[in-house]
This record gives sequence, structure tokens and C-alpha cells, in this order.
Amino acid sequence: MNKTERILVALGSIFCLVLLGSGAFAQGYNEFPEGAVGATYQPMGRDTYKASWLIGHGVATKEGGDLGQISSLVIDKTNSRIAIVVLSDVPGLGHERLPIPYSSIERTGQETFEFSPGDMEIGVALGPNYVGEDPYIYSVTRYPSYSKFYGLPSVMDVAWLTDIYRHYGQVPYWTEQGERSPMALELYESTRLMGAEVQLPDEEAAGQINDFVIDTSDGRIAFLVLYNVPGRETSLIAVPFSAVSTRGENGFVLNTTRQQLAIASGFDELADLSNPRWAGDVYRYFGQQPYWTEKGEMAPLPEKSERMGSELNTLDWYQMYGY
Repeated sequence: MNKTERILVALGSIFCLVLLGSGAFAQGYNEFPEGAVGATYQPMGRDTYKASWLIGHGVATKEGGDLGQISSLVIDKTNSRIAIVVLSDVPGLGHERLPIPYSSIERTGQETFEFSPGDMEIGVALGPNYVGEDPYIYSVTRYPSYSKFYGLPSVMDVAWLTDIYRHYGQVPYWTEQGERSPMALELYESTRLMGAEVQLPDEEAAGQINDFVIDTSDGRIAFLVLYNVPGRETSLIAVPFSAVSTRGENGFVLNTTRQQLAIASGFDELADLSNPRWAGDVYRYFGQQPYWTEKGEMAPLPEKSERMGSELNTLDWYQMYGY
């Protein structure tokens, strides 16, 4: 065997070893459960907005019609979610309010929302005035039997909630794995939260609710924002909604101590509310498991945007999420 042949054989052997090594690495990596990264989970990329920002926005139809304005929200405390968006100023309904599922609105821009009909039948001519009208508005407001879906009942329960979701062609989220059936006593309007006083378990004052923060992906309430916190009157404090329970008809209790609340860190609304690392720290500080890790899933990679370019490398991903 001459010198050239020996070099070619050596290079071939090295190439084979590289292939075998990469195969073994891939096999070892794939031993982790799908979606998991070892024994830890990456925090979710979070897109949030405050309830006070959401309320007041209009909802358009896919034809560009004005379906109404968001005037209130119905909270499902059992699952810590926004169950219903309540619309006012709906064409043809006068002062009657229109409750629709949270999943029936889609954010289509920084300041715009659109009605999503789900499996609801739209565009069927239901009467002589149909021609020339927005089919979505007509289908939602002009059918006589739909009147039972207008307004909010004095007692909201899971049966009423189920009818609303099915009427608007949306899958009830509480039927999904890991969710619970909403309890009637834990369904209430957002007006009950805004400005409400919060107590500690020993009935000492913990502050008042200034606002709450909604995770846009599924309507989950991530945080309550407290003000007038004893000793912290000049700053806002964010606490996990899951750390708060109801007491009586209008009372709320924060499961923590005065000392722990007194030294809780404040936050920067613009920088922190969508920062997953900050969010995880707050949850753990108040003894709560971050809900985005409850199912043991790996956090989804962020969607691409025009400014992101074609692909994100590892460094970009960590920088995006504040690491």
C-alpha cells in the first residue's frame, strides 16, 4: 500500500467514526421524552396584555363590520381564565350586551381584534333584510331564538357557559385534558376584581387590585396587579392569580405573609410582564408552580417576525427571553 492509499484509508476511518459518533449523540438525545429537555423545562415565551387595555377595544367581523366594543370580561376562577368577552354597542341590540367566548376573538394587529365564528353557521339568509348586511352581524343578532344568548344571567354556571361556547362553534376549554369544570361561585365579571380589596389569611390588608394580566394564548390570567400594599404604597406588586382565593361574595385572600409581601420585588410594566424568567421567579417566590410548566412541556419557540430574520440561533433565543 503506497503513501497516498494509506492517507485515503485513514481519512475514510475518521469519517466513519464521525458518523458513528453523531449517530450515537442523536440516539442519546432522542432518549428524552418528546418535548422535554432533560429534567428541566424552558419557560414559555409569553405575550400578555392588561385587562384594562383589552376592555374598550372594538371587535370587527371578517367583512370589516363593527360587532361591538369589549366592555367587560367573565372570569373563570376555577381554571384562572377569561371565559367570556362581553360586547356592548352591538348593532341592533340596543343596550343589550352580547357575551361571546374568549376564543371567539382573534388579535389581528397591535390594536385590532376580529370575531372568529368557529363552527358557527354564517352567511345563511335568515330573513328579507339579509341582503346588503354584514353576514356575521346578521347571523349573531337577528335570529329570534338567539335572544337567550344575550345579556348575562344573574347566576352564571357551567350549563350556561357550555351553551354559549357551543352556540358560537367553540370547543369548551374545560373539556380539555387537565382542565376542570367551572364552578358557579367562581364565575364572575371583571368588575368584581377591579379595585377590590385583598386580605392576607389573617385578615390583615394586603392591598387593592389595580389590574390583572392576561396571557393572550389561551386567556389565562397570569397575574393580579396590587396597589396600596402596606408599606409599599408607591409601587405596584404583581402576584400570581393562582395564589389568590375567594372569601365570601366579594372578598379575596392572598396566600402569603405580611413579611413576604413587604419584600416582594416591584416590576417594570414594559420590561417584565412578558419576560418569562421574571414571571417564573414571581410564581416561585409566592410558592406557585408556573402554569406553563405544569404539563412538563418544552416551551414553544417564538414565531418568526419580520425583524427576526430567517432563523434564530441559540444566542438569539436566549437574548429574546431575557437570559
